[in-house]
Amino acid sequence: MNTTVRWNKSKVREMTILAMFIAIIVVMGFVPNLGFITIAGVSATLIHIPVLIGGAMIGRKSAIILGLAFGFASFARAFTSYGFDFLFVFPWVSILPRFIFGLLIYDGYQLARKVFKNRLVGLIVSFFVLSMIHSLMVLPMMVTAFPVLLGNEGWASLASGASGEFSGALDFMGSINNFSAAFTLITGVLLSNSLVEAILAGSIGAIVTDRLIQSRLGEQDIPETNE
Repeated sequence: MNTTVRWNKSKVREMTILAMFIAIIVVMGFVPNLGFITIAGVSATLIHIPVLIGGAMIGRKSAIILGLAFGFASFARAFTSYGFDFLFVFPWVSILPRFIFGLLIYDGYQLARKVFKNRLVGLIVSFFVLSMIHSLMVLPMMVTAFPVLLGNEGWASLASGASGEFSGALDFMGSINNFSAAFTLITGVLLSNSLVEAILAGSIGAIVTDRLIQSRLGEQDIPETNE
């Protein structure tokens, strides 16, 4: 009976933590310049950090749910965005990579922890690598959306904004017509926004997660069977 009660309490606790992280993701997704810091039509992403923290803390299934929450928040936000951010109205840009991202978080963290034999080091390495993987999935999907946007005047008008504020971004999209140009775009973003995002995830995100895990479980880490 005591075992059942403890199990139920554990599940309620996990559901509460999951709901809290979903709420954080929603708030970060829709409050301007909180989860997505936009500069000249291109956003640096911070919202992936609570996804990483929650996924590492409460398991594989929860990480997938948080990844999807991230994706749907990005998808909904895109309808009020312009320039490059508007590309996230396409589900394969906003939702699919974030689902895969969530799927990888828990196992990526556990693998790094086993390899480095240390929880904090495992968190630092896995969060940095997972953040870069996230960018490597999203950026090529953005490039695949360019032809759809550029071939449709209605989409292009929405993406450029009523005032044409981001027409320069659309002109640049129009230049992405071959692999070399797409590779240049991806490399440029990886060396700027994505690297900063990964460093923040591997430093702030990893330290916060380590403290939360220690507070919740003492010296015991998340059980390997946690899903």
